[in-house]
Amino acid sequence: MAEQHITKNQFYTAVFREIYKNSWLRKISTQSKKKKDRRWMVFCVHDDSNAFLEIYTDSKIAVLHKPERFFFLNSTQHVTSSICPVDHEYEFCITLRDEIVRIAASSHEIMVEWVEVLRTKLNEMKILSPRENLYSKLPELKNSLPLLTTRDPNSPLPPPPVGTRSDLARILNDAPSTPNGRRPESRSSCDSFSIAQNQNGSEVFSFDELNHPVDCPPLSAPASMNHYEPVFQVPSSPGPSRTTEVDELRRTVSSDSTRILMPPPRPYRTLREQQVQQLQNEMKHPGGVRLQLRRRDCINAIAFVDAMNSAWICGWKQREHPMLYNALHIGDQVVSVEGITVKSAYQVRRILKSHSAIYINMIVRRVPFGKVFVIHRDFEGQPLGIIQENNTAVIESVQPDSLAATYGLPCKAKTCDDTSYTNWVLTEINGRPLNLFFKKNQVKDRLNAVGRDISILVQPLDLIKQLKKDLKSIRSYKEYLLQ
Repeated sequence: MAEQHITKNQFYTAVFREIYKNSWLRKISTQSKKKKDRRWMVFCVHDDSNAFLEIYTDSKIAVLHKPERFFFLNSTQHVTSSICPVDHEYEFCITLRDEIVRIAASSHEIMVEWVEVLRTKLNEMKILSPRENLYSKLPELKNSLPLLTTRDPNSPLPPPPVGTRSDLARILNDAPSTPNGRRPESRSSCDSFSIAQNQNGSEVFSFDELNHPVDCPPLSAPASMNHYEPVFQVPSSPGPSRTTEVDELRRTVSSDSTRILMPPPRPYRTLREQQVQQLQNEMKHPGGVRLQLRRRDCINAIAFVDAMNSAWICGWKQREHPMLYNALHIGDQVVSVEGITVKSAYQVRRILKSHSAIYINMIVRRVPFGKVFVIHRDFEGQPLGIIQENNTAVIESVQPDSLAATYGLPCKAKTCDDTSYTNWVLTEINGRPLNLFFKKNQVKDRLNAVGRDISILVQPLDLIKQLKKDLKSIRSYKEYLLQ
């Protein structure tokens, strides 16, 4: 059993634990072929040093941190996923030193998310080895004799190839050309975001081709594309003039060949920084973010409310629809649904009910009044300098020269009408949404129970007040509160 590598006392006396992934999954038993019920599984890290996979019978019990069973993942050797589903389930395996944990997910997307989160965090903790070249040792020499050469070094070299510079020029002349007489320039493939046009003509941030390489824009791309992946031309120095045939051939190839475009090198970023950078890119895009959601995940599952003559998202049924966590944020402004511009929550619900398609296309402005930050502590327990109002998510003030102020968090927020200033409200900590009605010490525990890196998303108090007021008008509104 994996539990024997760490005592229960060490497991339950952790100072803090950080959850990286949780959802409903099914544990596959190698001893019994009978299918077991789904379990709420949590991948978390205790004290930034011990990784665990915790199994609960229910998601509500997970708050007590008393799992039905847990696996100590510090001895993980491999995390692998299946290619084809078995009985409509996708299986992935965690190979430990003394056993293999087999888990089944209900969809391919859930399986991929679990595998990526597990691999990324375990690589970061140096538990799994990163993908790199491994070199074997040199062959041992028998009787210390030198290796025999494959050819006599005194023999003449083989004759040069038949092809000459004229052959190369003929090949280049036969290449197709564009109508203006210039040869088409090749463009290298790089990761880029897919841009679509909505009815108003503005560009929209889309996720359709995030995992597929596409052609990068040429150097003369429009100004609206400048904040995407830049490309640069590799400079080449001609060097001193030579008269040899080899150098002339090289110059001929250099003058007629196409430009080489390649993405610039990127500095290493942690998983937390990558998540925040992704959210910042979505928030900055003027056209919004295009979402494709299942219709059953939208009807009577998302809390659409009214504020400032627009429709907003302020919660969803987290337990029944866990996938919405990856697509929505509290404070998203709905721009259009199925190509129809909307101004109220009633319009959104009416359009959703009138469409019978499996998937619904929706454009939202990602948290238009929010700000997101990654804060790096110098040591464990270093205060952020955020003063809470009565232990709630409302930030009463930010201490001058504090850690939060150093990383750019203003003391006050501009109101949505841009006429005065108000307080900030924390709506997400480490990518996890907070309860809008401030459940007990949830905010304080989230701020303290983390490692050195912490990410926060803040929004103006006047907007959050309006969202909460309209949320209470929805029947059974507590079902839409996030934890």
